[in-house]
Amino acid sequence: MLLEKVVVPGSSSQLLGLRISRCLNCGVIPIEFKTFPDGEKYIRIKEEPKNRHAIVVQSTIPPNPDQGIVELCFIIETLKELGVMKVSAVIPYFAYARQDKRFLPGEAVSGKIVCNIIQNAGADEILTVDIHNKRLFENLRIPVRDLSAVPLLGEYLNKYKLTKPVIISPDEGATNRARSLAEFLGAEYVVLSKFRDKHTGEIETKSREIDVINRDVVVVDDIISTGGTMVKAIEIAKNQGAAKIYAVCTHAILVGDSRFRILNAGVTEIIATDTVPSDVSLVSVAPIIAEALKE
Repeated sequence: MLLEKVVVPGSSSQLLGLRISRCLNCGVIPIEFKTFPDGEKYIRIKEEPKNRHAIVVQSTIPPNPDQGIVELCFIIETLKELGVMKVSAVIPYFAYARQDKRFLPGEAVSGKIVCNIIQNAGADEILTVDIHNKRLFENLRIPVRDLSAVPLLGEYLNKYKLTKPVIISPDEGATNRARSLAEFLGAEYVVLSKFRDKHTGEIETKSREIDVINRDVVVVDDIISTGGTMVKAIEIAKNQGAAKIYAVCTHAILVGDSRFRILNAGVTEIIATDTVPSDVSLVSVAPIIAEALKE
């Protein structure tokens, strides 16, 4: 039986939820959100969801990803109790994705714990976008689909008519992303080497010769958080004669003064998606999410 789809946007992804509903040509169920004086969360599903396929859209974003996770689980379990037949948990930005194992003795494997919490709340599947670490989902019993925003970012970059573009991956972890974007744009790509101290978090990026003189450069990563990795890659490109430089990512967290530091390093523009809402969220991931949900 084909279930009627309905989008249920969480508090952190209201606009993205609406965009997904329009792509799917389906309805939206609004939620009442409140926070009590002691900080506890209150939610109420404001329409009857029974016997439908609910698509819950909720990024777990700063400054309080824990709150986003708790709210997401409240929504999922409440929908199931109200008779929803299927819940797709769409988590465009998935917090805690860095921690899929113990790097130091005694560490909590927080990413695995968060996955289990969402699964146990009643999600029937999880959809996310450019997850930082796909190994996070290896032990889940429910299906997980990680979608790529690279084609959407590539389409947006095509508007700029880049001059002999070079795509830079700021570290080995973003190699596949840089390669995919380069293939989409018909460009070259290079990969820099990064080392991070497990105790201090300090980043060291190894410089290398890159043929970027008078060429446009796109530095691409999945997340820009503190901007440290991005800034070092930008400085390498700038010092070697790049023309315009674009900082491109799926998830623009942009903690503290990271935006200033990136722009000050010589970037022409920061381009990100709406997995994390901000004024640099120039590309919507709604089309790829909707397309995946049609399958």
